Amino acid sequence: MKTRFIFFSLLIINYYAKAQEFTSYEKPLNINLYSEVLNDSVNLEITLPKEFKNQINTKYPIIYLLDKQLHNNYTYNLQTIDYLSSLQWMPKAIIVGITFSRKNRISWTVPNENGGKADDLILFISKELNDKLKIEYPVSNFNLLIGHSRTAIFSSYALSKKPDFFNGTIANSVSNFDFGDKVQQKQFDTFLNKISSSPNKYFYFFSVGEKAYGDLHESAVDSLNHYLNSKELPKNLEWKYFKHKVAHDLTPGITVSNSLSQIFKDYGRRIDLCFKLAKSSKNKVPWNDFQDLYTSISTELDLKIEPSELFFNSIASEYYNDYDRIYGDKKLNFTLEIILKAIEKYPEDFSYFSWIGEIYMTRKDYEKGLQFFNRSIELINNDKSISKSDRISYLKEIEAFKKNN
Repeated sequence: MKTRFIFFSLLIINYYAKAQEFTSYEKPLNINLYSEVLNDSVNLEITLPKEFKNQINTKYPIIYLLDKQLHNNYTYNLQTIDYLSSLQWMPKAIIVGITFSRKNRISWTVPNENGGKADDLILFISKELNDKLKIEYPVSNFNLLIGHSRTAIFSSYALSKKPDFFNGTIANSVSNFDFGDKVQQKQFDTFLNKISSSPNKYFYFFSVGEKAYGDLHESAVDSLNHYLNSKELPKNLEWKYFKHKVAHDLTPGITVSNSLSQIFKDYGRRIDLCFKLAKSSKNKVPWNDFQDLYTSISTELDLKIEPSELFFNSIASEYYNDYDRIYGDKKLNFTLEIILKAIEKYPEDFSYFSWIGEIYMTRKDYEKGLQFFNRSIELINNDKSISKSDRISYLKEIEAFKKNN
């Protein structure tokens, strides 16, 4: 999909920022977008998954990473998301960095009722910006805010104000509703009452350092923790309080990785859960159970999750290797069943065709084995991304297996 960002009458300045390479993400694209509701320009940085242009029917969650101007924490959090995505513990996301200047960091994080523009910023993110992202990219309905200090306070308020849009917040070194502000506490109470009847799950993870290490928010965040512990909270709100023996500025680097790991824990352990489902079904491949698991994760995250190459490779290997000797003489049949499903989704992946060819050859079905090996050879020769040395190596492996069988 060719990247274009046409915002009609809006002022746009596009340029690729200098940035280090990520494993799972492209270099960020910087955009200066004028907001009518804020009556101001907003500096944004869009970071896309490297797989983005090659995916079909994949919708990505959006992570709004606030305080782009705080370079060290912002870059560290980008690297954290890249790390977790690359290890497939969390889904790849579209990351939107938002810059706050000295003049707007206070006004944009204070509710309109108190003389600020926080409600306008919420409207900008959930309407103006999201409408434009939907035009350009395949975005899902999962929206997560990550903020620090002032923008953590804003993130908490935004989640409580717009739960029909935001799914969660990671609020690093936050406070108790902007140090006891009654407007924001009332809004949070309304939020808790409102979401109790919602089918969606919400995430609220917040943290603080300690005063002894220089974080003056400690007592305010302790009181926020006390407030939540004193209430009967909706079952669909998952929350956690982190207290670290660090300074105020260090809380994002420690909190974000822990929070993302927990928010996406079921996504991260989905393959382990599939292993358990496979082991408990010795006589057949439990397709319905696999699908039910993925559906439950999708429902919880308001994000469509489907079996990917990780699933097909891992579960096929589980059957093929059969380290625990569970599947007996059915192991090759189960392996073949999995890989035949894999090529429906990945018809250009030569490795699946080679594996199928190997299984048929092992079962003495030489005609089918040669059919799939020949298709694998065709795909290898047509794939220009494969280096010459790798191509020679792959073809030699196939020929050696054919010769020995």
